[in-house]
Amino acid sequence: MYNVIRILSMKKVFLFSIFIYFFIACSDNDKKEQNSTDANTQSALSQGENTQFDIHLIDGNSVFVKKSGEKITFDINKATLFVFFTTWCTPCIAEIPHLNKLQEKYKDDFNIVGILLEDKSNEEIKSFKDKNKIIYEIANGENNYLLAKILGGIDGIPTMFLYDKNSQLINQYLGLIPEEMLEIDIQKAIF
Repeated sequence: MYNVIRILSMKKVFLFSIFIYFFIACSDNDKKEQNSTDANTQSALSQGENTQFDIHLIDGNSVFVKKSGEKITFDINKATLFVFFTTWCTPCIAEIPHLNKLQEKYKDDFNIVGILLEDKSNEEIKSFKDKNKIIYEIANGENNYLLAKILGGIDGIPTMFLYDKNSQLINQYLGLIPEEMLEIDIQKAIF
């Protein structure tokens, strides 16, 4: 009888551990990749507070970003959720179906742009996008790190920033966020 109780207790601890794992953001220290991008980002920001650049989407389009003092603007006419992620982050992958639902539901007034913080080719990202059935856009390239820097840095992933169509920050999120909570904020951003 004692062994049965012990096994049941161990199962509960194991299930609780799995549950916690999915609701904690991946630390960028887990798999931090160092490359020349950090130096490029640092030099671009040290030239002054004002900067402008494009975030390159893997479909060939781009998003223009401008920082003037504390004001950051984007050339998107819709509310936009910028999702910073990597392909190895389990919570990042777990949230994809929820993000897809929100993108589909609010597609007329809302964009999601995945911002990859990893050194991958566009072909590798297209393969990842197909495998995970991602319907929103993904940005790839060194300017993704510059965007992360001007938004205040990324301490863990997934990290998300929700902006309305006028480039006003609505909310910032760290970790896996329930779909219902995101939807409430998205509705605030589009109305």
